[in-house]
Amino acid sequence: MDDIREEFIAHLAAPAAAAETDRRPAWERLAILAEEQDFEAEQLITRQFAHAAHLFFVADGALRFRIRIEEGNEDLDVGHRESPWSAVGWSGFGVPRRYATSVVCASPCRTLRFDHAALSALLADEPELGLTLLRPIVEQCFARLAWMRSRLTTYSRVPVNFAHALKDEGEEETYNRAPPPVMDLLRRSAFFEVFEEPRLRALGETVESRYFCRGEPIVEQGDAAPGLWVLATGRVALNYRPSSARRAFALRVLSDPGAVVALAGLPGVERQPASVVAVRDCTVYRITPPAAGPVGGDPALALAMVRRLLWLGSTHLRAARALFISRRFEKEKLAISNLLEQSCTQLSVHSPLHVLPHLLQHPLTVGDAFTVLGQMKTSADALERGLAETCEDMLGEVKREHDFFEALRRVYHAVVTAPPQMPAADVRKLCARGFQDAFRRIRHVVEGERNLPDTAGHIFIFNHLKNHEHNTLPNNFQLTLDSHFVSAMILDRRYGDSGIRVVRKSRGTEYGHQEYYDRLGHLSVYTHESDRIEETAEERRTRRNEFFETAGGYLKSGTNLILSPEGTSYWTEDSPGPFKPGAFRLAASVEPEPWIVPLAVANFDRRIHSTVCAVVIKRPFKVSEVLGDIGDRDRLARFLSNVRTAYRSYVEEARRLARAAAASG
Repeated sequence: MDDIREEFIAHLAAPAAAAETDRRPAWERLAILAEEQDFEAEQLITRQFAHAAHLFFVADGALRFRIRIEEGNEDLDVGHRESPWSAVGWSGFGVPRRYATSVVCASPCRTLRFDHAALSALLADEPELGLTLLRPIVEQCFARLAWMRSRLTTYSRVPVNFAHALKDEGEEETYNRAPPPVMDLLRRSAFFEVFEEPRLRALGETVESRYFCRGEPIVEQGDAAPGLWVLATGRVALNYRPSSARRAFALRVLSDPGAVVALAGLPGVERQPASVVAVRDCTVYRITPPAAGPVGGDPALALAMVRRLLWLGSTHLRAARALFISRRFEKEKLAISNLLEQSCTQLSVHSPLHVLPHLLQHPLTVGDAFTVLGQMKTSADALERGLAETCEDMLGEVKREHDFFEALRRVYHAVVTAPPQMPAADVRKLCARGFQDAFRRIRHVVEGERNLPDTAGHIFIFNHLKNHEHNTLPNNFQLTLDSHFVSAMILDRRYGDSGIRVVRKSRGTEYGHQEYYDRLGHLSVYTHESDRIEETAEERRTRRNEFFETAGGYLKSGTNLILSPEGTSYWTEDSPGPFKPGAFRLAASVEPEPWIVPLAVANFDRRIHSTVCAVVIKRPFKVSEVLGDIGDRDRLARFLSNVRTAYRSYVEEARRLARAAAASG
C-alpha cells in the first residue's frame, strides 16, 4: 500500500486495535478499492443531485458544502469541514443515491475515492469492517447536523415554551389510547422498513414500553443511556441547545407513530443529539441497541442498524438545511421545493406532495397546501408521511400567517355584509372582535398602557405604516394593520369602544376600500392619495370646518378619534414622515380640550410570520400647554418638526421593544 492508503487504514483501525479478530485481509481488500484523487482549490468534488457513484475521504484540505436553492441563483453555504478524513458522498449508501450537496474544495485537497457499488459488495462480505468504516461517517453526519441546528437557532431563536406547546387546539387528548403492538409499529416505521421480519422480531424482543405525561421530559440532550426511542402514540417536541447558549430552542414536533425521536449508545451516536419532551401524553418504545443487547452477536444486523442511523441523520440534516433556507431567507416555497427535489425519484409521480410548491405561491391557495399535508400525514407510504411532517414543521409560521390572513378575510366580509339596519357602532364592535381574533395569532407587544387617559373622548395619533403585500385581500384591498390594532387591541379593550378613525377618501376605483370604511362610520378626508377634486379656497375651508364640527362632536360625546398626522404611510425604517397640523388644530378647536395621546408603532409592515409587532404609548399632552397660539404659523411649523423628531425616538423605542420580545420568545 502507498502512504495515503496506509494512513487511511491506520486511521480506521486505531479504534479497533484491541479487537481480537485479525482484520488484516479485510483492510487489504478495502485498500485495493481506494483510488487517490487530488483536487485544486475551488474545484468540485460532488455536484448536488448528481448520481452518487463515489464515496470520498479527504485526507487533508478544507471543504465547503453548498445547496442550490433556485435555478440561476448562487449556491448557499450550509457547512464547512477541515478535519482529516472527512467523508463526502455518503448519500450513495441509500436511495435515491444522489449527492445531497455540492462539495467544493476551499483549499487543495488530497482524497481517497471508493466506488459505492464495489464498497457495498465488500461490506456485505465483511460486516464488521462495515461497522468500523461507517461509525466515523455517522459521527460526522450528526456533527454536521449539530452545526446546522446551531446556525438555525441564530435565525429562529424560539425558546422552549411549554405553555404554548401544551395549549395546542383542535386535538383530542390521548390519555387512554392503547399503543399499537410492537411489531405493527416497527413494520410501519420508516426507520425499520429495510429490516427483514426475523431481524424485526429480534429487535422487538428488546422493547421496553414507557408512558410519559405531557410536559414530561423523555431524554435530555447529552444523555448517554443507550437506547433507540420510537414514538408509539402522542406527540413530542425536539429541542436543541447550542454549546454557546444557556437554554434550549425549539426545533420541531414529531407525531408520526414509528418515528425515531431519540437515540444514544449506538455506533457513531454516543449521546442524545437533542432533548425530547412530551407535548401530548405519549407512549414511547425503547429498543436496546444491537451492540448492547441479546442480538449484539449478529454483525450483519448491527451493520444494518448503523446504515439506518446514517439514513436517519441524513434525513434530519436535510430537513434542518431546508428549514434554514426557509427561516434565513423567508423563502418557504424554495425550501419545500429543495426538500422535495431530493426525494422526487422516490415519490410516486402521482403523489399530491408535488403540488405543494405551487400551492404556496399565493395566499389564496396556501390553505390547500395544508389540506394536502394533512392527508399525506396519514399516507400508507412512510416517505410521504415523513416528508409531510417535515414540511408541516417548516411551514409552522406560514400556517399561523395563513390563519391570520383568513381572519382578515372574515373581518372584511363580516363588515361589508352587515345588515343595513345594524348601527355603525355595532359594526365597529363586530370589527373589533374580529381583529382581536386575528391579532391573537401574531406576536405583538404593547408598552405604556399606564399612559392611557382614564376616560374616552381624546385624540390618538400614530405613525402610519405601509401594508405588506402578503396581506392583500382578493379584491386588492389591504386592511391597515396598525390602525386596526390601535382600535381593537388598545382602545376597545380599555374603553369598550374602538373609536372613530380618520381615513383617506378612497379613489373611485377602490370600491372595497370605501365600502368597508363607510360601513364602519369612520370619517373620510381627502389626501393627495385620493381622487383629485376641483374646489375653491372657500369650499376647502367649508369642508375643513365641517370636518372639525363632526369630529369635535364625537370628542365631546366621549368618543375617541384615531388618526395619523402624516396623511400617508411609510416603512418602519423611514417612519415617521412629515406631520401635518390637522390633528393639533382639531384639538385646539374643541372645548373642553382633549388630550393628544401619541402611539408609536413598529413592524406592522412586515410579514407577520417573521416579526413581532410593537406599540409604545407615550404620555398624553394638550396642544395649549406645549404650543400656545395655534395660529402662529412659524411656531406651529417648529412644533410639528419637534414632534416628528420626538416620534423618531418613539419608533426606535418600539423597534427595540419588538427585538427584545423576539429574543425572549
